[in-house]
Amino acid sequence: MILLLCSPPLAADDFANEYKIKAGYLYNFTKFITWPEHDATTFNLCILGSDPFGILIDAIEKKTVKDRPIRVLRLNGFDQKIHCHIIFTGTAEGRVKNLTSQHGSIKTLTVGESQDFAAQGGMIGFVNREGRIKLQINPDAIRQGGLKISAKLLEVAEILRSTGHE
Repeated sequence: MILLLCSPPLAADDFANEYKIKAGYLYNFTKFITWPEHDATTFNLCILGSDPFGILIDAIEKKTVKDRPIRVLRLNGFDQKIHCHIIFTGTAEGRVKNLTSQHGSIKTLTVGESQDFAAQGGMIGFVNREGRIKLQINPDAIRQGGLKISAKLLEVAEILRSTGHE
């Protein structure tokens, strides 16, 4: 996590590097977010809509979360039959209110990169500030979603509330 925070600034045309960093964050969220116990056999990371990561995120499937293999699922639309532990949505698909529903017994961390994602009720938003990927976190949304977040993750992020900045 510390390595990601100290990453060099992104060049304006360094699209692949940006999504490599975001993929790293998505994996590291599994270490700093606590999900309630459940009986799923896999840990599902879902990408909703267009996939900006391409093959950059596929290496995550070689890792595990609490002895569960990670599966990356690419979804064209929101499907409540699929249990997602993390849903990532890009700028075009960043409709927060459609993502906040619970998937059975599995609670879902919503992550997006649209403008004001966290302020609109999303849990974690990626923002590009001065060529660096920064985090905006909405702890109220995380708590309402039944998840717990580590204070270490909160320390490195801008904290937002659904109604605006704290």
